[in-house]
Amino acid sequence: MSPSPSTPKSPPKKAASLPLRHSEATGAGLRRIARGQVDTALRALEESGDPHRAVHETRKALKRIRALLRLCAPAWSGKRLQAETAPFREAARLLAPLRDAAVRLQTFDTLVREAGLIPEEFAGIRATLEAAAQRLAHGAPRRKRQAVALLRTARTRIGRWQLGSLDSKDLFKEIRRSYRKGRKALADYHQTPCTAALHAWRKRTKTLLYHLRIVRDLLPARAAKVITELEAMGEQAGNGNDLAVLLETLAGAKAGVQSALLIGEIESLLPATTRALLKRGDAFYGEGASAFARRLGLE
Repeated sequence: MSPSPSTPKSPPKKAASLPLRHSEATGAGLRRIARGQVDTALRALEESGDPHRAVHETRKALKRIRALLRLCAPAWSGKRLQAETAPFREAARLLAPLRDAAVRLQTFDTLVREAGLIPEEFAGIRATLEAAAQRLAHGAPRRKRQAVALLRTARTRIGRWQLGSLDSKDLFKEIRRSYRKGRKALADYHQTPCTAALHAWRKRTKTLLYHLRIVRDLLPARAAKVITELEAMGEQAGNGNDLAVLLETLAGAKAGVQSALLIGEIESLLPATTRALLKRGDAFYGEGASAFARRLGLE
């Protein structure tokens, strides 16, 4: 299918910067950022020579767009929000297996190196992980083409986003709601500790980070410290999640001495990693949403 005449065959070389600008209307700024993130994703999928990096960069852009769409919620019905989010969610779903396979391999290499293990003794496990990644790589071009088609169609819809009623106060209200959701997700994990609950909290925290990045130029200088802390917490949570994914893969594979050793290493690391992350999360989410909003000038 040929691209729509209103959509360039290749995205602009320079993606739009993320933050909203003081000088632009809120709705226009959100549309500008959304187009820039779609262009970033398209450029990664169509021009990158490194398929793993292409998928990684695309998925990051998709997460930013989906977080941005949550900020549009006050202007739309729930049905409209779901419809606008759907193509980005589907594109992320298409690319997820490619990303997960690459991350499992990278996490394995890091674990073996940092645990001081002899790589040659675990060559069989690595070969299995690499073979799985290569099998998925054969289907990567098709998945990437499907994702590109979804994103090109979604890009043409951005110009029709009716966001004229939105202003910064609406965005700040959504950010307060985002903080409350993260705080509740952390409380849910403490009440019922499990991998799913930890993952849910991690996603809420990432969404809050993306929200604050979008409005950072509208916030006082002290907000930079909060964004930095969220970035560090997200990185820490991501590393723990990668270990948990590798653990699940190893536990479901054919048992052996080497896999048992790796499972033991991960099981010895995860509790301390999780405790450190939760300590950080408890400190960050220790204040109520109103206090958080006042501290960041969201009121």
